[in-house]
Amino acid sequence: MPGNNNHHRKTSLIIRQGFAIMYKIEQVSGAGISSSFRALGTGLILALGTSLSSGALADGVSVTPWEQGWALGGHAGQAVHETVKSGEAFNPFVWDFQNYYIVSSGLQKELVDFWGYSKLYTEANVSYIFGDEHYFETFLTPSISWEPFPWDHVLDTTAYLGVGISYTSETSRLDHSGEHLMASMIFELEVQPESWGAWSLYGRIHHRSSAYGTFGDDGGGSNIPSLGVRYHFGQ
Repeated sequence: MPGNNNHHRKTSLIIRQGFAIMYKIEQVSGAGISSSFRALGTGLILALGTSLSSGALADGVSVTPWEQGWALGGHAGQAVHETVKSGEAFNPFVWDFQNYYIVSSGLQKELVDFWGYSKLYTEANVSYIFGDEHYFETFLTPSISWEPFPWDHVLDTTAYLGVGISYTSETSRLDHSGEHLMASMIFELEVQPESWGAWSLYGRIHHRSSAYGTFGDDGGGSNIPSLGVRYHFGQ
């Protein structure tokens, strides 16, 4: 039927766009993407495509009203030597900490809801990094989320992956780039117990990257695992 053909074409387009986004993220990260992270992304894209093909999702995308979908968060953490490329930046059991710390505050806005399975956000963030050096950082980073998890009825969980632009007030030895302007990335997992109301807890890799030499020498970048809380308003 014509309607089914249109539906399948949309599904195919979404899957292709998903893989294109993964490719762009790997390009921008400047540190590559670990095989485990790539496998997870592939699984999420295929799961979304399967759900679309089965007609399980509503037909349409909704733009979030301006007065809704706001959140204010703050996190703190300490830089590590491990990289995103190796996957070790995501493994707390192997972290080798550096004498760099971060305190950070970010204003997040939900922009678009894709069938309730994924959402587009953007975040404006200001951070203070201290330790061996002292400087400020600000970034603007759009991110895409994955919303449904099997345990959401017990603990509401959301995963985020974001790519944007970061600027520091000083060039830092932490970044190994000699640049103020670099790419920013967000790798985040957020949980929101029902009893917490509008509050949530999140863990994040706060990442800066040269994006394969786009910003300074190839190989520059930093990773700061962080833990924070977020207050959601305008819901």
